[in-house]
Amino acid sequence: MPRLRELTIETAAPEVREVMRQQEARFGTVLNPTRLMGYCPTILKGAAALTMGIEQAGNIDLKLRSLIYTYVAGLNGCPF
Repeated sequence: MPRLRELTIETAAPEVREVMRQQEARFGTVLNPTRLMGYCPTILKGAAALTMGIEQAGNIDLKLRSLIYTYVAGLNGCPF
C-alpha cells in the first residue's frame, strides 16, 4: 500500500493542476511521477527542468531517447 495517495487534478494545488492538464493533453493521462511529486511543486518543477535540460542539450538523438525511455519503462514493469 502506498504511503501517499496519488494526486488528481481535483486534489492538486493550482500550479500542479496546470502541469497535470498539459500532460493529459499531451499523453492522454497524467504521468505517475507527477501524481506524487505534485505534493511538493518545487520538486516537480526541478524534475521538469532537469528533463528539459537533458532534452535540449541535444546529446541524445530523439530516436535513441525514445528507445531508452521504452527500455527503462520495460525494466520497471510499466507498459509503454
